[in-house]
Amino acid sequence: MNNTSKDFANNLISRYGPTLGGIDLYGALGFKTYASFHRSQLLGELGVHVFKLPGRRGWFALTEDVARWLNAQANKHSIS
Repeated sequence: MNNTSKDFANNLISRYGPTLGGIDLYGALGFKTYASFHRSQLLGELGVHVFKLPGRRGWFALTEDVARWLNAQANKHSIS
């Protein structure tokens, strides 16, 4: 990860903590609704590993993984 990527990851971690869940998770991944997030999850097309936490509802992902995936997508699909 370059410095810009690390700064981005650190900013997300400062804002959300080590895990993202709920609306923060699916919003960060670019989904407007939980239904669209869930559909992509069922199809195996999320791009990040999601998991359950004991005693908590919904799905979670490591904030750093989300930041890494977002940076990869931005670099892969950018127009220079």
